[in-house]
Amino acid sequence: MNEIYKTDEIPQVFLQILKNRGLKERGEIAEFLFPKLTDLPKPDAMQGMAEAVDLIYEYLTAEKPIIVWGDYDVDGTTGTALLVNFFRSIGKEIDWHIPNRLHEGYGLNIDWFRKSGKYKVKQDFLLITVDCGISDVEVINQIMQMKGRVIVTDHHSLPKTSLPDCIILNPSQGNCGFNGKCLAGVGVAFYLAAGVRAKVLSAGGINEITQEINLKQFLAFVALGTIADLVHLSPTNRILVKGGIEVLKITQFPGISALLHSCDIQDGSVNSEDIGFLLGPLINAAGRMGDSETVVKLLTSTVLSESEKLVKKLVRLNSKRKSICINDLEVSLDTLNETQVLEDRCVVLAGDIHQGVAGIVASRLVDMFGVPVIILGLQRSETGETLLVGSARSVEGVSIVNAINQCSEFLLKYGGHDMAAGLTLLKSNFNDFRQKIHAVLLAMMDAKPVVPANRNDFYCPVADLMSEKYLAFLQLLEPFGPGNELPVFKDNNAKIVNSKRVGRTSEHLQIFLRGKYSNYKGIGFGLGKHRDVIQQNPERTIRYTPTKNRFRGTTSWQVRIIDI
Repeated sequence: MNEIYKTDEIPQVFLQILKNRGLKERGEIAEFLFPKLTDLPKPDAMQGMAEAVDLIYEYLTAEKPIIVWGDYDVDGTTGTALLVNFFRSIGKEIDWHIPNRLHEGYGLNIDWFRKSGKYKVKQDFLLITVDCGISDVEVINQIMQMKGRVIVTDHHSLPKTSLPDCIILNPSQGNCGFNGKCLAGVGVAFYLAAGVRAKVLSAGGINEITQEINLKQFLAFVALGTIADLVHLSPTNRILVKGGIEVLKITQFPGISALLHSCDIQDGSVNSEDIGFLLGPLINAAGRMGDSETVVKLLTSTVLSESEKLVKKLVRLNSKRKSICINDLEVSLDTLNETQVLEDRCVVLAGDIHQGVAGIVASRLVDMFGVPVIILGLQRSETGETLLVGSARSVEGVSIVNAINQCSEFLLKYGGHDMAAGLTLLKSNFNDFRQKIHAVLLAMMDAKPVVPANRNDFYCPVADLMSEKYLAFLQLLEPFGPGNELPVFKDNNAKIVNSKRVGRTSEHLQIFLRGKYSNYKGIGFGLGKHRDVIQQNPERTIRYTPTKNRFRGTTSWQVRIIDI
């Protein structure tokens, strides 16, 4: 165990942060700061793992077709890429498919199998889902009638009705040994790979490949998917993600290297903020624009030049996504009345919204109003009916998937978890759905405990926190996310030596804070309105957190101002 820091050497502010996370004893602090892969639970503890591994091994040795079907978001695409790369490492090339979000929608699609030249005939094949499938009972029954075998790997909440009649790997099952460990979809895929690896090695290999397979390299995909999908950072996820961030720095996958380079991450230093705000949105953009296959092609590419071309395509898709998102957010805001939103304690909005950016628009509205938000866009079904397809985002303490679950009689399909969900319904059912979901969310919001916004503020002068020692310790607290939030610090005597408005509409605030030996650059998103007051009184109380600024291959620390 790395014991660089003894308890009495940890700065007081970080002892307070650790205590806030329930960590007081030296041993548990060391385990938190320096998690070990050897402390991970074993794959065979997962319900259904033994059956899944045996079935996969049967298809591997018989050289029968295997296809992986993943979701179109970061969690699904990284999980799909993980399995494709893993099977390749043991000498097996497999098929894969990511549905087009705009035309095929979420989950399994029987029409794809019927139209596929390879799977439309009665042929013995194995389907493995990633980050989807738990609600697709009917489609899975149809696939099995086509002589397909199915393994569902998923992490979403279990449907109220029956489960698919196949092998299921999903920690949401009450009897699963991983219940409560909050694995992402890519985390479940990783454990499946670990289970297959153990079987292959014990049996002497596949296709004469018997060498030790290094599973740690695949944790890079787990880190990307877990952080980007905002999955709770349980102790197990913390170990997985911490290990994944370590191998991201030295990845052997050309696609990941090209992805890092495109985001100016060239110094080998990656943190959860890089994944959440740079890498994740870039990967997700493809799915939002209906082109998720580009992501899997990138993450499974073996040639750097090909990877660089695919990354450029992602960048173009992301630019298009940003433009559509700005427009649709403005359209949504134009239809909302702030007083009504605060009275309803939620937003449920349907209209001419691009369904690929509905989740982003919902997230922005959650940030602005502090209430759960459901955004739905119009879509025409194959039978000519008008559908509403969209996304939901929530606030801490209100499970959006549980709320939607209570309104399932109005929905064609839905799925998700506490903080995010997707749903589809007939437009003709919208008014009834909206009326009931309003009532459900209002009750849930009323029952939610009121917690002060600054409950996790920790007092620390900017000059202290921006020192090399404090920043190094802050990075030991990584990865940050749900369950291990990025600490918010407070300085009651910050001195602002310069400030100006920046941004397309001057909505942001750029400042310079006085330090011991040099000034610190700071940025406050959405805080441009405070500039005139700051000019009159430059000594302020600020809430802030350190953040990395990446520009043209160089990295520097700056201060992100949360409130002033």
